[in-house]
Amino acid sequence: MEELKLGEFWQECLTKLTEILDENIVHKWIKPLKPLGFSEDDTVIKLEAPTELKKNWVQSYYANTIRDVILEILNINVRVEVVLAPKPQTSSETIPSADFNPNDPVVSAEKPIIDRSIATPTKESYRDKTFEENTFVMEFEPEKGESEAVESIEALPEPMGRYAYRGMAEIPRDMQQFYKATNLNQRLTFQNLVVGDSNELAYVTAQNVVRNIGKHGYNPLFIYGKTGLGKTHIMHAIGNELFTKHKMRNVLYIHAETYYTEITRRMIEGRWVEYRAQDNKYINSDLLLMDDVQLFARKERTQQEFFVLYEALVNNDKQVVISCDTFPDNLDAIEDRLKSRFQNGLIIEIEPPDVELRVSILKSKAKDFPDMEFTDEVALYIASNIKSNVRELEGALQKVMAYSQFKQIDKPTVDTCKAALRDVLRQRNGSLTVENIQKTVADYYKIRISDIYSKSRSANLVKARHVAMYLTKELTRNSLPEIGQSFGGRDHSTIHHAVEKIASRRREDRQLNHDIRVLEQILGS
Repeated sequence: MEELKLGEFWQECLTKLTEILDENIVHKWIKPLKPLGFSEDDTVIKLEAPTELKKNWVQSYYANTIRDVILEILNINVRVEVVLAPKPQTSSETIPSADFNPNDPVVSAEKPIIDRSIATPTKESYRDKTFEENTFVMEFEPEKGESEAVESIEALPEPMGRYAYRGMAEIPRDMQQFYKATNLNQRLTFQNLVVGDSNELAYVTAQNVVRNIGKHGYNPLFIYGKTGLGKTHIMHAIGNELFTKHKMRNVLYIHAETYYTEITRRMIEGRWVEYRAQDNKYINSDLLLMDDVQLFARKERTQQEFFVLYEALVNNDKQVVISCDTFPDNLDAIEDRLKSRFQNGLIIEIEPPDVELRVSILKSKAKDFPDMEFTDEVALYIASNIKSNVRELEGALQKVMAYSQFKQIDKPTVDTCKAALRDVLRQRNGSLTVENIQKTVADYYKIRISDIYSKSRSANLVKARHVAMYLTKELTRNSLPEIGQSFGGRDHSTIHHAVEKIASRRREDRQLNHDIRVLEQILGS
């Protein structure tokens, strides 16, 4: 066994496993494993998994298959043991300093230089603090002396049973009044943000903005993505980090609709010019967080006022962070000079989460229910059925937990999820049809629906057609023959080939993977 090259042996195992298992399963669950070697007596092989989810899932469902393949190749019967990869050491040294260093990298608007030293090394690293640290615990009836803790988080929903919210910003009592004026949400911090491929760049960039507040190349920070993906969480996290750890007091979070309403009200009262001439809360901000700026569309006076405010802040090295649901150039009914300013800084996109990140988010949020045992199987079931955005994912988890508490179930199962989410799943499965998918894909790729059915072999039409077939297989319960009938009477083998081709290509083609994620979110909403 010592003479055997472990890498070559494992590659042969993967080849055999691809013949036995679906290629997607091998790619998602088994390829990420790293073979550590055999025991001295060749009775155990250790495989290292990058995440807890992969470790538990492979050990439970694929260990015996891997064992059988090893038996076929080496003619020895081994026990497969999957272990978790050790996490790199993290410490408080990774928290960016408030002091500016002229040697720090400056991010350009075209291609940011990402300082990954301040990023979490894994998707789960910010979820591993001890339960007691920075955690608020609530019961139905607070004991005497606990009322202050409840008051400090009065915005939290009424708990059902025992509930604990982790990772909240710690605000000293003498700073409570200052903090209230910021409009920040105490619950949205970097500490409880779950990081994955779809939001890692936004997370690391936000940390760099904290480190280089107001500097050229970071100002403004423009974060865009569809609704419910975590843009607001990152904005509040920036504000909370600067307020709590860098003692910045002139922080202001404002929603675009609130800004518009305030301007309109003061104009009606005839007080806006006077207010603007004074030292108002906007112009005094060291950090302005403007959420959902697309709502300024067709509000000409609001756009004019925001332009004046933006220029005053940025020209004085005050940081501006903006969120939007689309890229600046795609904004409708917004002045060109504003769109131009938005593109002067750093533009970052947040994409819909993949299944692994959705599972990680669910497991992180499930820790807010310490009396519940939340399994990987349940997390994967919910994540596989709720794909559109994080907000809906958290809503589904809340429904499952509320249902479990009502039924006095302390360990929800897949059947529990099906019962708790039956209305949600019925609505999704009932409303999403092959015709919906075909129309959405045709609109997205700017082709006619008839092109989806046609026999044309034009490259762009074939790509759109295959994507539509792939999404139909992924998002509906239709069989391959049924899908074939919906695509111009094509044979089921043609549909299978298209699905497999797209599934394989999206792993290598970033643009295709982005297209599919966006389409999944559009269809999910």
